[in-house]
Amino acid sequence: MNRILRNMIVAIAALMALSSAHAQQDMKLLVGADFDMYFDNREYIDCRFGESQTLFSSRLTPTVGVEWNKYNRLMVGMDLWSDFGNNTVTFSKARPQVYYQFDNQKVAAYAGIFSREKMIGDYTDVMMSDSMRFYDNRVQGVMVQYKGDRGYAEISADWCGMYSEASREKFRIMSSGRYYIDNYHRRFYAGYNFSMFHFAGSKLIKDCVNDQLMLDPYVGARFNAYFDFDVKLHYFQTFQRDRDNDEKYLRPKGGMLQLRMAKWGVYLDEQLYIGENLQPYYRSFRSEAFPNGYGGELYAGESFYGTTENIYNITKIGYDRWFFDNTVRVNCFFAMQYDGTGWGNRQVVSVSVRLLKDIALSKKR
Repeated sequence: MNRILRNMIVAIAALMALSSAHAQQDMKLLVGADFDMYFDNREYIDCRFGESQTLFSSRLTPTVGVEWNKYNRLMVGMDLWSDFGNNTVTFSKARPQVYYQFDNQKVAAYAGIFSREKMIGDYTDVMMSDSMRFYDNRVQGVMVQYKGDRGYAEISADWCGMYSEASREKFRIMSSGRYYIDNYHRRFYAGYNFSMFHFAGSKLIKDCVNDQLMLDPYVGARFNAYFDFDVKLHYFQTFQRDRDNDEKYLRPKGGMLQLRMAKWGVYLDEQLYIGENLQPYYRSFRSEAFPNGYGGELYAGESFYGTTENIYNITKIGYDRWFFDNTVRVNCFFAMQYDGTGWGNRQVVSVSVRLLKDIALSKKR
């Protein structure tokens, strides 16, 4: 804890020293804090492809930074994690966020270690599950975004594992885009999501090199008929290869219909997947290092998309809304899930707080 405080004090002192630079214009000091609580109770006794468990954690991220010339920011923060029920330590772990941000409304760029929340892509649970977004909340690398009148596009490179004795070499490239066909009403749109994950070995774990690619083109429509409706049709095409065990790429694929209707923050979200096992290496024996398959080490998406029954359905009924000038968000839902073998359910509650204060540092003349 003392080390964390020392690092934060050093960062604040460095940024305050930077604020005295005479070459910058419109200098502002930024001070803020983010808080997230995540509760996820899973009851999958009758399901084959899900594991019953309860996840309950919180994350506090104090941040400090400087803004200059209106479009530039240099930010320093620290993720402080607490796992509920663990009374042996105050914070179970601490992970830094240090990044540069350029944002002129149309184009945004990030470099360093920053929150995954900065991403604007409409990535589904097939590519990244709710729990993965919470517990693996940082992008370590770079990201570029474009936001136009008729849509958006982004690409990010996340170097999430360095080759060493302690960790395997891993990196993930993600990209997303959307184009509104009718610009004025924005009722009809088409888009894509893309993910490429390279999963290699370490100094202690040889071989086990995997390449995983997924492409998700989709079309959708939004309209209002008392409720706000959003309907999307996805097609998933994957290319996967375990280099040490397979000579050719596996190419499982499938489709998903997604329907969401909402009013006053209350929503119903229905997702029906029909297709092949999109996670063929999740449970199958591959090597002595991974006797039960690669599991969540390789796949960031919801494990139910590894169903071998060619069907997966999830129905969510929940409430999602921001309060107090968009500083506090509450999102809770109850979900029923069917994996082709049995029914399961989830109860999820998440609370988020976003606070940021800017203080002008430029002298008035």
